[in-house]
Amino acid sequence: MTNPESSNRVLCMGRKKAYSAPEGLIRQKGSAKWYIKTRINGKLIYKSTKTSDIQKAELILAKVKVAVLSLDSRVKEIIGHSIPFPALIKRYLNEVSTKKLSSESDTFRAPHLIEFFGDRRIDTITAQDVYQYQDWRKSQHIQPKKESSEPTKLISEATVNREVSLLRHAMRKAVRWGYIDRNPCENIEGFTENRRERYISDDEFNRIKEVARSHEESQHLADVVDVLYHTAQRRDRILTLKWTQIDLKERTITFEQTSKTKRVPFVIWINDPLHRILSRLKTQRATSKIIGPYVFQKVDGSRYKSINRAWKTACKRTGVDDAHVHDLRHKSITDMVKAGYSLEFVGRVAGHSTPSTTKRYTHLGVNETRDALESLGKIEGNS
Repeated sequence: MTNPESSNRVLCMGRKKAYSAPEGLIRQKGSAKWYIKTRINGKLIYKSTKTSDIQKAELILAKVKVAVLSLDSRVKEIIGHSIPFPALIKRYLNEVSTKKLSSESDTFRAPHLIEFFGDRRIDTITAQDVYQYQDWRKSQHIQPKKESSEPTKLISEATVNREVSLLRHAMRKAVRWGYIDRNPCENIEGFTENRRERYISDDEFNRIKEVARSHEESQHLADVVDVLYHTAQRRDRILTLKWTQIDLKERTITFEQTSKTKRVPFVIWINDPLHRILSRLKTQRATSKIIGPYVFQKVDGSRYKSINRAWKTACKRTGVDDAHVHDLRHKSITDMVKAGYSLEFVGRVAGHSTPSTTKRYTHLGVNETRDALESLGKIEGNS
């Protein structure tokens, strides 16, 4: 006959000796405290209950099971565990990234981080793990497009640095949200990047615009390129530009402040060439069937998320080699410097600052950007 008392005895995970305790609770050798050691939904839970009272330990175990099964982040509050890495990235993309201009870039970079770190709890990720990610990612190749004859290339140092930057910021938020006590990425050394300083000549600039206008599928590119040049702003700022930000009468464009650490101008001046372009686009929009808030929109009303394909096609057709969209920003800055404005001042007009200069400067007023941006119109008029 079976002893009723022995029927409640179970072999707990990882131990040969049986204890009179529910499955999932064990005692470590030399410790009076009860430990949780069990798998729930495939996740290993292993943590001290910090009590030697079996009834209290059972209650804590029950709470943990409920928390994990319901994907409740309060599991950390119960036993000191943080959340799985994908859960952190999901919250970051939903709550933080959506307010950034780099939102789409974050969405593109996040899967690579998730692929490497998997379902690991973020409190187990160390600086050494981040360095291993850098080495792993740097050894990968860029996936070629279908039917492409171009040789595959390794992921660039700059790409890896941007992905680690996303990880660093997500971990910083994890500290703020109470999931972890310290950020393992804070002192990570990034790869040295080769500084790109490709200057697009006036001839190349005009040829790209001309060939873009000559093909129906890329006519929008010519206007985007002009607006990028005459504002000296980053691509994402222009592709997300709305008509509500533009005042053609006062000749101003107002940008939202997207960073607490970078002192970028709230308002910039609309020079003569840009005023003509925006006035024409607004007139065209009024007579078209396209409805939407963005300056640059497709026929279906959605905005352009990228112009890379149209840009590369235009460059190929004109024979312009090794030119990136971002090089237009370098051209704007260089041309303003050529017109006699200091690199430091032009950087402020373009919203381009570094941590070392950020603290010293405040926002520029629209009139302070006027002369520098007008100089671009004079350069275009003479070309």
